[in-house]
Amino acid sequence: MPRLHASPLLRETDLQLFRVTCDGHDAPRLKDESSDSESLVLALHGRFQFRDARTRAVVGPGTGLLMRAHNPCQISHPHGGGDACLSVRGPWVRRFVDPATATFSVSAEAYVRLQAVLARVARSEPVERLQVEEALCLTVSRSEPRATSSAPTARERNLAGALAHEVSLRFDERLSLEDLAQGAGVSVFHACRVFRRVMGTGIHQHQQEVRLRHALALLLDTRLPLAEVALEAGFANQGHLGNAFMRRYGRTPGAARKGLLPLSA
Repeated sequence: MPRLHASPLLRETDLQLFRVTCDGHDAPRLKDESSDSESLVLALHGRFQFRDARTRAVVGPGTGLLMRAHNPCQISHPHGGGDACLSVRGPWVRRFVDPATATFSVSAEAYVRLQAVLARVARSEPVERLQVEEALCLTVSRSEPRATSSAPTARERNLAGALAHEVSLRFDERLSLEDLAQGAGVSVFHACRVFRRVMGTGIHQHQQEVRLRHALALLLDTRLPLAEVALEAGFANQGHLGNAFMRRYGRTPGAARKGLLPLSA
């Protein structure tokens, strides 16, 4: 039997993430297995073969899999190699994944964004719910035709503006994509897609930019300690602010307070 090891990455009431590694050593005779709950499986490296009554697929970095609860299936590794997967569990899966689709394509862009989030988790850096959700939504969203050169419609601009307004107003809160989308009366996927089309950036990136501008203002216009600046601007702690600030401005918050920030920032 294959040896599995699951490492928890995120544990929330409705959303749990686990990195699951498998050595790929199959038993001489395959047996049916099933999951106690619905789970989304995204291959991080390697591959395995999945088969149930309706589906036969090879799951790898370009293919995602929805494992239905209590659905008998067989998983095998004919090539003999192991794999590592991200297992996404909890009610979130049922709300955001099409239950009629067993497998779906994962774009290279979505895979890279997801890996960037997981790398931050591996480094024990603060990772926010909004950032995780946005990466997952990009991963499970259905592929669409390439965007045309036509400009966004007035309706798209209004929607993106409403989302940006809400993020700017509540930048120091722990927002979720579902909250933002429901407030705008649209689906999560539509909110993400339109916001990126109009703004040229993701919702979490916009939130981060708003937070950093508030942090910069507090650094230059107040004498608040750096730890308080971080909390006032919506960051988890001073280290979280310092890492984000350095990536954006190329200087530490302390250096910015001393007037050592480039004018081009």
